[in-house]
This record gives sequence, structure tokens and C-alpha cells, in this order.
Amino acid sequence: MPKITKDFIPVSQKKQRPGFRMNPKYITVHNTANSNKGADAEMHSRYLHNGAGGRTVGWHFTVDDKEIYQHLPTNENGWHAGDGNGNGNMKSIGIEICENSDGDFDKAVKNAQWLIKKLMKKHNISISNVVPHKHWTGKNCPRLLLGMWETFKDGIRNSKSTSIRESTKPSSKKYHSIVDYLKARGIDSSFNNRKRLAAKYGIKNYRGTASQNVALLNKLQRGSTVSSKPKSFKPGQRVTLKRSAVKYATGQHIPPRYLGKTYTIQQAKSDRVLLKELYSWVYKNDVQ
Repeated sequence: MPKITKDFIPVSQKKQRPGFRMNPKYITVHNTANSNKGADAEMHSRYLHNGAGGRTVGWHFTVDDKEIYQHLPTNENGWHAGDGNGNGNMKSIGIEICENSDGDFDKAVKNAQWLIKKLMKKHNISISNVVPHKHWTGKNCPRLLLGMWETFKDGIRNSKSTSIRESTKPSSKKYHSIVDYLKARGIDSSFNNRKRLAAKYGIKNYRGTASQNVALLNKLQRGSTVSSKPKSFKPGQRVTLKRSAVKYATGQHIPPRYLGKTYTIQQAKSDRVLLKELYSWVYKNDVQ
């Protein structure tokens, strides 16, 4: 559990601490965009206390790989979302995640996930209202997390903090039946679809035998796919995420509510594409 240091900005610094009362409904995630050595949470706290170079800016927490600094009470707003008097500034808690080159970014992300889960419980904020800065203004922020946004949120769900509410979260129980596993995730469990999945995961001549079903179940739970000739896609193209898709390219399970819907390709690589609306990478074989 990381240490939280309350280092509130003085109320006299109106450019950094506007002081408007707030009942938070959202949590907005940022990256500091500062990779300099020593640009940790404590340094960013000093930056705000020193007037932020004259800028009108302020947020609630800065998180690094060792500790968390709180700059504003969570019942006061901050100028961090870039949307004026919109919900980003007036109804969301702003969290900056450090990316200093002499720190451990992955650990900073885990600390942020722990903090977000804690704040969600305290303020009764749902996982759907945890959003990237980009949600409010289109800015490419948090730049290091946008390509794995759903994976980042899965990390919040799985954090060792107190439980959070999300009625549509799939069960994390261990399954012994391929049919039960697919049904729990809202995926077609018919023989024909299992045969298609078996081919995708490298199981030849699928007949639905017990050994084949166990092998397919294990591969689905591990997320190990067989390579195949990738399809050709380009940025801006609209595609549908197949209902047979199981996991993101980053290994996390795809929630059933995202399947069968149409998305825009933001980036394309050799075997995967980044879906703009989900901020997540999926395999090319899982879109059409």
C-alpha cells in the first residue's frame, strides 16, 4: 500500500486551487508527460506550490512508483481537464501518473490503480466513469496508457484494494467446462463456434471430444493464439469486433458488452489494430 502525503496547495493560490465545491462523479487519469529524472510526485507537488510557472492548473493527486501526493481535497475542483466549467474540471478527480525516467512506470501505474479503486469506493464512482483526459478534450493523454486503456481498467478491477461496483464484470472463477466458460462471457457456445475457436487456437480436426474441449478451454484462459496470415486494415476504417473474440491483444478478457459493435481503427500493426473508442489493441483476426 503506497503512502499518501497530504500536501494541500494554499487556498490563496487561486490559479492552482480555485476552491469551488465539488461532489465528484468522475475520475480523470493523466500522464505527467515529464520523463526527466527526478520528476516524481514530490517534485510535482513542489511545482504546484511554487505557482506552476504562472499557469492556471491544478489536480488532486500525483502518483509515482513509491508514493502519492495529494494536492487538493476531493470535495474541491481542479483545473486539469481542459474543458472550462465542464464536468471534467468541475466534477472529476484529477490524477497524474509520473513517467520520470529514473522511476518504475509499471509500479506507478499499479499505485494509481490502487488509489483509483480506493476513491471509487469512497465516492461511489463506477468504473465506467473512470476516464482518460482524452475523454474531455481529445488531447492525447494519458499518452502512455491510451493504447491499453481497457487493460488499465482491468488492473483497477483486480487491484488489492476494497471491492468496486460493476454489475457487468465477468466472473473470475476457474471453469472446467468450455461451454460454461463461453456462456459466462456472453460468447456463442455452439459446436460451430467452438470449432471456429478451435481452428483459431491451433486445435485441428475439432470434433468436440473431452480432450479437445479441455485443450480449447486452457488456450482461451491463457489467451495463446495460433498465428495466421493477417488481414489488411488501415487507420480510419470502421470494423466490427467479432462476437467470438475472447481477449485483447494485451491478454485481458474482452467484456461481452463490447462484442458485435463497430469501432474505428486508430492504428494498425502487423497482427493487431488499436480501436479508437475502446483505446485498446485487438488481434486483426478478431475484427471484420
